[in-house]
Amino acid sequence: MQKTVFDNINPAVLERVKSLRLIDDELMTVVFNGDVSATEFLIRILLNRNDLIVKKSMTQVQKQNLFGRSVKLDVVAEDIFKNEYNIEIQQTKKGAGARRVRYHQAMLDCHSLQKGTKFEDLPNLYIIFILEHDFYGKGEPIYIVNKTLNIKDEDGTNLPFNDGCNIMYINGDYRGDDSLGKLMHDFSTPNADEMYYDELAKKVRFHKQDEKGVQMASQIVEEYGDERAADAKEEKSIEDALVLIKDFSVSPELAAEKMRAPLDKVLEAMQS
Repeated sequence: MQKTVFDNINPAVLERVKSLRLIDDELMTVVFNGDVSATEFLIRILLNRNDLIVKKSMTQVQKQNLFGRSVKLDVVAEDIFKNEYNIEIQQTKKGAGARRVRYHQAMLDCHSLQKGTKFEDLPNLYIIFILEHDFYGKGEPIYIVNKTLNIKDEDGTNLPFNDGCNIMYINGDYRGDDSLGKLMHDFSTPNADEMYYDELAKKVRFHKQDEKGVQMASQIVEEYGDERAADAKEEKSIEDALVLIKDFSVSPELAAEKMRAPLDKVLEAMQS
């Protein structure tokens, strides 16, 4: 019997590929990377807009910071009017807090404004977190951050503070009978045949059934596995460094050196 591509892939990796959902980083990465049409479809539903036209889409975009912590962004897109979009997929509440959003905005902004340009040239920015579960637990499909001043107009409404950054959290538990409810359903199922939207089902089916698509998904799964292992090792080294600091009064610098932990993250952990 002739061997296929599937015979050369680790069975555990294949099982992982079969179980993937769009709410999982691995599948989201391969489905939306470079696919302007799929990204446009996604953002139109999230923002409830039919006129939006995306011209650029990338996943796992690394934003470097020479003086501090760099970030890796799940989906970064740009429309024809140069508005920018950062969509983050998050399965736990940890890592979706307001200060992370603040940092994402800072990193995107500092890479958007060129030397010699005006602050007014900063593009409008949309930071959208899709959470697997209800982040605030209030049953709302979308939580929108409204920035206002402490002064009101003649109608008694607080005046807006318009910095051009729009922040929202999507409730992944939402299953309303509308486009967003159907989208959240599609993000939560591993079965392409159960999806409402063919635009997404076709991509999911490709990466779970087609030889070339499965190869791509398997490679991402393996890469993520390596990254998670490295992250776990680093996290353990930071925990060990904190023990030395707390129980043996070792300086943060020496503790980080002894445990081979990054000093900046040890210092950050000490403050949290």
